Amino acid sequence: MSRTNPLLGAFDAPFGLPPFAELADAHFAPALEAGMAAQLEEVAAIVANPEPATLANTIDALSRSGVLLGRTQMLFENLCGTDSNPERQALDQTFSPRLAAHQDAILLNPELFERIRAVYQQREALSGEGRVLTERTYERFVRGGAELSGEARARFAEINTELATLQVAFAQNLLAQNNAFVHLIESEAELAGLPAGMIQAAADKAEAMGRPGCWAFGCDRTVLYPFLTHARHRGHRQALYQGYLMRADNNDEHDNKANLRRQAALRLERARLLGYRNHAEYELADRMVGGPKPAQALMEQVWTATRRQAETEAQTLQGLIDAEGGDFTLAGWDWWYYAEQHRQQAYALDDAEVMPYFTLDNVIEGAFHTARRLFGIDFKPLPEARLYHEEARAWEVVDADGQHLGVFVGDYFTRDSKRGGAWMTVFREQSRLDGVVRPIVQNVCNFPKPQPGQPALLNFEHVRTLFHEFGHALHGLLTDCHYAQLSGTNVARDFVEFPSQVLEHWATQPEVLAHYARHVETGAVIPASLVARIQALGRFNQGFQTGEFLAAALLDMAWHTLEDTVPEVAELEAQVAERIGLPAAIAYRYRSPAFAHIFAGGYSAGYYSYLYSAVLDGDGFAAFTEAGDLFDPALSAKLRTLLASGGTDKPERLYRAFRGQDPSIDALLANRGLN
Repeated sequence: MSRTNPLLGAFDAPFGLPPFAELADAHFAPALEAGMAAQLEEVAAIVANPEPATLANTIDALSRSGVLLGRTQMLFENLCGTDSNPERQALDQTFSPRLAAHQDAILLNPELFERIRAVYQQREALSGEGRVLTERTYERFVRGGAELSGEARARFAEINTELATLQVAFAQNLLAQNNAFVHLIESEAELAGLPAGMIQAAADKAEAMGRPGCWAFGCDRTVLYPFLTHARHRGHRQALYQGYLMRADNNDEHDNKANLRRQAALRLERARLLGYRNHAEYELADRMVGGPKPAQALMEQVWTATRRQAETEAQTLQGLIDAEGGDFTLAGWDWWYYAEQHRQQAYALDDAEVMPYFTLDNVIEGAFHTARRLFGIDFKPLPEARLYHEEARAWEVVDADGQHLGVFVGDYFTRDSKRGGAWMTVFREQSRLDGVVRPIVQNVCNFPKPQPGQPALLNFEHVRTLFHEFGHALHGLLTDCHYAQLSGTNVARDFVEFPSQVLEHWATQPEVLAHYARHVETGAVIPASLVARIQALGRFNQGFQTGEFLAAALLDMAWHTLEDTVPEVAELEAQVAERIGLPAAIAYRYRSPAFAHIFAGGYSAGYYSYLYSAVLDGDGFAAFTEAGDLFDPALSAKLRTLLASGGTDKPERLYRAFRGQDPSIDALLANRGLN
């Protein structure tokens, strides 16, 4: 079978890369079927072992199970996110509930759980990663319903299967809405203010639609934000903005309102089965923050300062509107445009001046340079690597002594087959359980694709995004753990954003910018005066930017602290907006029907974690500024130890070992001008 299905044999491409060139969609179903069957046989062998349960014959054996399934599932899920098609979407709909049921068949296996419990009861005799994995495995089984019985156990499994189906449908509905939305402009005069490259891309899109002489704009954020920032025509700004806000909320076949309300109800029911009052208590029981109440308190503490700043910013922008004779009140579709006018006045800085210094290749090199200086590692291009799409590229990552650390894959441009946003993922996790296995790590972004023959130029938010995702990648690449289940980013959700967010700070430092920020035409290093203006922008518009994020995080928590009837979407969104005093011109960064982080991803009751990690990253980077050296060797070594440790220790201990103290919120407030 492995001769005809490359997923069933060894991955013998260089560095163990998946066999992308030989892969067909028809290969996935047999491989997933074979993987599930093989893992159930492996679990049955653990249960049937007549010897008393030990770390080796139970926890380690369970860690070794499911290699074929895990490898295939990671590959399939990555391709569904980066290069989807109707065949893969159909497979996803078919197998997501089946994979959830398969996982439940393991987590709800009473004989297996008894063996895990027996090892857990002997954990005092264990040490190091063996003890950590034993505790985490036991907790995962308990949270997975292992202590339930009878009807409760059956219902728990039913809920998980239905949730898996709903989450796939949510994501596919959102992708369909993103791809279907088109705003057509027929008059060239109404394009005033838009960058030339954006206009050309819109013309090409319209021509491909059979509307030559027009300009077509989608509502994905790579189009939305530049359009809202530069388009002078207020009506077109409003149309695009409202199209974005109403994604998957148009009462059609791709509407997500009923889907997400059903998810909220099922999550509440599942939490109640396990003895929690709501889904947030269930999700946050093992997080750094310690539960929904502390998370809510942190968000409200920052919200108070954020709202005050946002109201001040709104008054400034309304003043600009009034000064130019605009007879209207600042609305959500106006904020980006007038904030840009204010930015140009206050800082004499706009994207047209900045972007020529940030070509994609140079920014990638800037991220690599930062990693070289901090950790002594290097990146060797792999131009011959055959990947899943022509736009993806790969590098071998090596340590200072030349030792292989892993493979890094970058996929940076937006396309219709790719879901929105930016993320880090893996094709293979690091472990040392059965020999040294090094990771294959991927960054996925959605930067605007340049016109043929033109360089890819990034604005500074794109630069931050690239550094952010690369921080996640370093977490996955530098890890050095015995067990894959503890390696890399397998850490508490509100800690996982720390390595990514802290790396963003290096992107704006003059010493780093001097290395990678060079003019696309002249090669000149970015001027110090321009660097100073970029750095000054760190506090600009933070009332709005932090406000729209916090509004979404508070909305997420509202959905998942429900303890009774699930309200209509518009009702809950209005309740949260009223309770927090959301300014009229600020909307949720993601409205509920398009909030994939929490209804199609792993951030339910956890979107706050970006804020929690911002406390850590502000405080953590302050250690380097206090030392007077951005690449202080001692601090860099401690940071690498934190990254290498994965989930082998509690995150608060890992952070304290790096920083030497508990984190303070002061740096976050100061960095954003909210203090």
